[in-house]
Amino acid sequence: MDSPASNITLSLNRDNSTLFHASRGTAIISMQGNILIAAADECLIGITLAGCTVIAEGECHTLQRSGWVRLQASGAEHAACLVVAPAETRLATLWQRWRRRTSAPELC
Repeated sequence: MDSPASNITLSLNRDNSTLFHASRGTAIISMQGNILIAAADECLIGITLAGCTVIAEGECHTLQRSGWVRLQASGAEHAACLVVAPAETRLATLWQRWRRRTSAPELC
């Protein structure tokens, strides 16, 4: 699978894995079951030595660098996830500003 250009939903099995190239900032959200995420550097060979993360239903993981990603159901037979492509830098900056403003503690 190519790098996602927009949001996509994936159905995952324990027996098979999905491999794709993703950009830094791509978010993976578990909608059903536990998902094993293996992310490697730009080099495909590194996928065998990749750092692994498991997310549970309702959790999100954001990729810290671009590279190859392997997704697989962990534990249960089936899982599903939403892969959200990173937003443009300008949009992300505006979002971060808004979050800071809304989460800033009120001064008495």
